[in-house]
Amino acid sequence: MAGEMKAWYYSEHGGPEVRQLRDVEMPALKPDEVRVKVIACALNRLDLLQREAPVVAGFSLPHVCGMDFVGTVVEVGPEADAGLRDKIVVIDPVVSCGTCDRCLSGNEFYCRTMRTIGSSRWGGMAEYVAVPDRNCIEVADSTIPLEELAGVPVASVTAWHAVLGAAKVQPGETVVIPGANSGVGIAAIQIAKQQGCRVITTISGPERMQKAYDLGADLVIDRRAEDWVQKARDFSGGDGADFVWDHVGGAFLQQAIDACTIEARVVMSGTTDDGYSTIKDTSVYHYGRTLIGHGKYTRQEMRDTVAAYASGKLKLVVDSYWSFEDMHKAEERLQSNDFFGKVIVCMPN
Repeated sequence: MAGEMKAWYYSEHGGPEVRQLRDVEMPALKPDEVRVKVIACALNRLDLLQREAPVVAGFSLPHVCGMDFVGTVVEVGPEADAGLRDKIVVIDPVVSCGTCDRCLSGNEFYCRTMRTIGSSRWGGMAEYVAVPDRNCIEVADSTIPLEELAGVPVASVTAWHAVLGAAKVQPGETVVIPGANSGVGIAAIQIAKQQGCRVITTISGPERMQKAYDLGADLVIDRRAEDWVQKARDFSGGDGADFVWDHVGGAFLQQAIDACTIEARVVMSGTTDDGYSTIKDTSVYHYGRTLIGHGKYTRQEMRDTVAAYASGKLKLVVDSYWSFEDMHKAEERLQSNDFFGKVIVCMPN
């Protein structure tokens, strides 16, 4: 398949105006790749950040954003899995070389040449995307609309790995999941509740607090109006939480530590606020607390996460759907911080 396609393309950094819907050349297909016709693509905070400035190593201009998408395989390279043709697939955006020592030992997500679709490779905010066949998670059956599956990959598998893989939460533990309106927060609240945890979450503004309770949260704190650290400690009888997930960064890390009980753990996996944090050393080692680097999820965790949503075990909360032509309006919605759930852009049929 040759020719041109439409994509939201930008060749310089700046505001929303730098991204333009235009005709671009169809991406070339490598032997082990398949071409996916995009059904829907969900926005992430990274899409906004990298429009303004480079964030991820390996990023280059021109660029097409979109890490989260679902689509139909319409073309298969000569060395790719022919059984994927015409299949509905959710894309794991992390692309490894498949041949280095780390890839061959099962640590492909630490590949030295790793690239990410939508951040350091062209992504899903286009009619078609070329991806390695091994990055395709086939959806044989789904109880939810296919468009919803676009919102699963990055946020939900990140939450899955943070709660189950890195923190290894146990039934009866008290956990803090910040950002109940975000994709990662919504997923992590549900995952922790299914593990039998008591969940404390935060949100900005009282108007969305009930939505967080509806997800299963045991305590929702308005971080704009209340001292969330003190409220979390009070809720746990003064001791603090067993696990706090810091997917924010910056000043939040010290707050997360202060909200912990003795021998608790903090999983660090975000730089939404800032990539640098200053902490009080004694607040960690005096109390036997552990700081855990989130690390990389596995492809099996991605498969398990997609299956959990497709089967209805986990519920994807969608804030809004937008047409492909209205992608700028979708960006505005995400940038407003008034959203609750995933913002999804749908392609024309």
